[in-house]
Amino acid sequence: MSSPRFKGLYLQATGDPFCFSFVTYTPQTRDQMLACGDLDASEEYFNPVIFDFLLFTSEAALGAPSGGNFPIGYDDVSIITSRNRGSGLQHEYLIRLSSPDWNASKQNAIDELQDVLTSERWNGSQLTDSRD
Repeated sequence: MSSPRFKGLYLQATGDPFCFSFVTYTPQTRDQMLACGDLDASEEYFNPVIFDFLLFTSEAALGAPSGGNFPIGYDDVSIITSRNRGSGLQHEYLIRLSSPDWNASKQNAIDELQDVLTSERWNGSQLTDSRD
């Protein structure tokens, strides 16, 4: 079961083994981070959606230990498009995985993730107990 810190995050398979629908709370854009002083103009901006996706995928969906070594990294993930959900507090992102250095450990992680996401026990945010 996922921990409460993932409340409101959802992950779904799309039919493409390397694309996922991911719902998370609206992150700060680069411009927002610059405006509030969280990021200096000379600093590199890293999209927090990608970090949310990686953390949720490894810990909530695959049950990896917190801080564990997950084979898929920031550079393997891209955001294809996004849209507001509901009142706009959440966004849905179409996430695509690709990497010039794709290897067996990355493929195994994706295969395991697809197994979880297509399981009848996956409700979008966690694996449910079969008695639920």
